[in-house]
Amino acid sequence: MTKFKSTLSRRSVLAGMAAGVSALAMPAILPSRAFAATPGSNPGKYKLDLGGYTGPELSSAPITLKIMRQEYPPETNEVMNAIYAKFSAAYPNITIQEERVPYGDLPTKVQVYVASGQAPDIMMGRNDFASAYAAGQLTLPLQQFLSADFIADVYAPLRESATIDGNLVCLPWETNPVYMAFNRDIFDKLGIKPPPEVAEYDGGWTVEEYMQCFDDVTKALRASGDQQTFALAASGYGNGGPGSNYTQLESIWVRMMGDPNAEKGSSAYNTFMGVSEDGFTATGYVNTPEAAKGMANYKAVFTNGYTPTGVVPDQFRGGAAAITFSGTGTVKRFLKTGQPFNFGMSPAPKGTIAYTTTVADSPIIWSGTPYPAETAALLAFICNDENRFAFHDAWGSMPVRKTLVDALPEYATDQRLTLGTNVADHAFGPPKSVGWFDYFSAINPAVKDIALGADPQGRLDQVATQIDGLLAKYK
Repeated sequence: MTKFKSTLSRRSVLAGMAAGVSALAMPAILPSRAFAATPGSNPGKYKLDLGGYTGPELSSAPITLKIMRQEYPPETNEVMNAIYAKFSAAYPNITIQEERVPYGDLPTKVQVYVASGQAPDIMMGRNDFASAYAAGQLTLPLQQFLSADFIADVYAPLRESATIDGNLVCLPWETNPVYMAFNRDIFDKLGIKPPPEVAEYDGGWTVEEYMQCFDDVTKALRASGDQQTFALAASGYGNGGPGSNYTQLESIWVRMMGDPNAEKGSSAYNTFMGVSEDGFTATGYVNTPEAAKGMANYKAVFTNGYTPTGVVPDQFRGGAAAITFSGTGTVKRFLKTGQPFNFGMSPAPKGTIAYTTTVADSPIIWSGTPYPAETAALLAFICNDENRFAFHDAWGSMPVRKTLVDALPEYATDQRLTLGTNVADHAFGPPKSVGWFDYFSAINPAVKDIALGADPQGRLDQVATQIDGLLAKYK
C-alpha cells in the first residue's frame, strides 16, 4: 500500500487544498472512545440495523449530525430523507441536518470546510482523494467502526484505492464502472456494425477500432443530412464537456497506453502509474510518449468532429449521439424509466491494455467530529443492505459490495450489467498522490486545452512541470 512521508502535516495538506482560504483553524483533536470488542450489528444489539457498524451503542444525549452530499433527483433525495427519518425515529435525540451541493462543487466544498475547522460530520468525498485525506488526517479510519467482513465485501479495486497505510479513509458506497453504451437504432439505421456486446472487460474494441467507428458513423450521419447527431456524446462527467473529470474519464485515454506489467521505470510502466511511487513527481509519468499518443487520440475525436467541443447535457439519452462513456447507472435508469431506444453496452476502448478506471462517491467522516461513534453509526446505517437496495433502485448506480450485487438477479442475467460487474473487478484506481487535489485541478484544464487544439506533447510537458511544482510543497 502507498505510504507517504510521515513528516507531512495536516497543515501542509490544507495549504494545498485550500489555497486562497485564510484563517485556517485546526479541528479538535479526535476524542478517545472505547469501542465494542466484537464485530457486527447483531439484531438486538442496537436500536436498528446499523449495517457493518461495530462500535458502542449510541449516546442518548441531544446531538446534531451534519451531512454534506451532492444533489440528486427528487426521487433519490426522498430515499435519503426516508433513511434519515428511520434513524431519527430510533434515535430521536439525534437530529440530522443535511446540505446539498452540485456534484462538481463537492471537492471545493470539502476543502473549504476542512480549512475552516467547522466541517460537517459526514462529507461526500471520493476515493481518488484518499491519499490527501490520509496525509492531512482529515478523516476517521473507518476500520475502527466497521467489521472486517463488511469492508472485505467492497470490490477490491475500490477498497484498495480507499485504503492508505492500512486505514480505510473513505467508504465507497456506490460506483458506476466506466464502459461504453451505444444506441443500436442509430447503428441499424446507418448500416454500421456496433461495438461487440460481450461480458468480459477485455473483450471489446481497440482504440483504433473505436476511432474508425467514430469516423464511419460521423461520415454516414453527415452524408444523410444529419448535422445534429454525433458519433460520441459530450462528456457528462463532472461538470461536463472536455476536461471535465480526468480521474473518471479522460485518464482512460492516457493510462490505457501504459502497461503495469512492463519493466518498472519504463515509459510504458510510468504511463500507467501516472505519478511517481512517492506521489510527488508527474514529469516522466503524465507526459510520456505513450501519454501524448493517448491525448492525441483524445484530441482527434474533437478535431474530427466526432464529439462536441462543449457541454451538451443528456446528449446520449436524447438520441443525439451513437456512443457514450457510461456504465451501469445508464442501464438501470433506462430499464427503470423505459428505454428511449434500443441500446447495448460494450467495454471501453483498449490501448496497450484493457483499461478503465474505478471511482466512487465515498463518504468521509470528518476527523474533527465531536461524535465519532454516532457519526459512524449513521454512515453505516445509510450503507446497510436495505438502504443500499433502496438507493440503488432510485439512483441506479451499482452497489460497491459484492453480496448486494449478487442478490440482484439482473446482474447475472443481463449482459449490460454483467459486463459492469466484470469491469468493477478489473478496473484500476486513480494514481495515488497526497497532492491529487492539485494534480486534478491542473490536469483538467490541460486536457480541455488539448481537446480545443493544443499540442498534446507540449501541453502535457507544461502541465507536468506545473504539477511537479504543486506537489513540491508536500515533500
